[in-house]
Amino acid sequence: MKRTVVMTILILLVAGVWFWPRHEVGLRVIVMAAHSGSMGGRDAAMVETLRRTLNRVTESNIVVEVVDSLLSRDDMQMRFDEILAKGPVAAVLGCGDSACVRQVLPVLEQSDLVLLYPGSSEGLFKSRHVIHLGVVANQYLFPAVSWVRQNLGGRIQFLGTESARSAMLLRLISRQLLVTHDAQIVASDFMSNIEQLPSIIDKINFFKADVLVMDACEWMFDRQFNRELSKTGVKIFSLCVDQSPPSGVDMYFISHYFENPHNHEIHRLKADLRGDLDGLTILSELSASWLGEAFNRGRTLDNRSLLEFVLGRNALTAGGAITVDHAFQGTWHTLYIAQVRNNEQQLLWISNTAIRPVMFPGLEAPSDWLHNLTIYWRNAGGLWRATSVGKH
Repeated sequence: MKRTVVMTILILLVAGVWFWPRHEVGLRVIVMAAHSGSMGGRDAAMVETLRRTLNRVTESNIVVEVVDSLLSRDDMQMRFDEILAKGPVAAVLGCGDSACVRQVLPVLEQSDLVLLYPGSSEGLFKSRHVIHLGVVANQYLFPAVSWVRQNLGGRIQFLGTESARSAMLLRLISRQLLVTHDAQIVASDFMSNIEQLPSIIDKINFFKADVLVMDACEWMFDRQFNRELSKTGVKIFSLCVDQSPPSGVDMYFISHYFENPHNHEIHRLKADLRGDLDGLTILSELSASWLGEAFNRGRTLDNRSLLEFVLGRNALTAGGAITVDHAFQGTWHTLYIAQVRNNEQQLLWISNTAIRPVMFPGLEAPSDWLHNLTIYWRNAGGLWRATSVGKH
């Protein structure tokens, strides 16, 4: 009798363990995002978009590890090592700007992980560890400057931030205008704090600029910044392709276009996200969606299977059709120029076809790039090399 009872208990225990709900981690993802600073709010919205999309497209349990993109490189590597010690990671998502990519790229190479980068950049990152979904300078800068010259005037004032990106964009604009006789850069500024604004406004009035071409994306939603600029009456053209202009501010911009009534993705995303759309949001959503689809197909992911899934892939996004280049040279995009006036958008220009990205838009050699922009490319020996001004 006792033996029968013991056997029954053992059978019940084994059955209980077998049928007990298991909470296996199906998909582990690292997300790069700034936790503070002027871009903290932007990146918080990006993280929420990524989480929401992963949960929508993937039925498996998901673990999202958010890493602060403002960490030093050594601290970032330690954080990655801690995460990888817990188990394999399918991919890295996020990074709201190219500065984040430059910071994390050596860590990606060391950890052998791939980043699906949704943001824009001044040039492609020549690395098998970055899938560049956003637009690069030649896709939006040269069409934008050509349109500005023809429609807004030739006296151009440039406003950027203290960043490698802004310095490079100014260099590319200057090179483009060298072959023209009807336009010039009359002044340029790199804004790091609001106290510089009166001096910038004085230059606008003194040089009588026709248009202020702006890459100061961190300041786009600053009320004082927008209020004081509007008093000058200068036309403003935004190069912040990842961000839609704030409401109540009149400006021209080049980006994706989110008012196409025939694009069903616009209606779906607006309903899902319950907010305004911008380039970073739609491509963040796309990166998480593709990662989830790739995982659902194979249940396990490595770099090779992820690259095979993404390269050459087409998609209709809320911003239009895109294609990831087969040769791993970025993503082809259709772009638009529009004007925001009285909180209404008017479409002014559209590219006839998807624009192909290139690594060095102005045909510069990597050593020609300015400031402390770190560039990765293949040297004659096929090894990775990095350089910055003063560090060879």
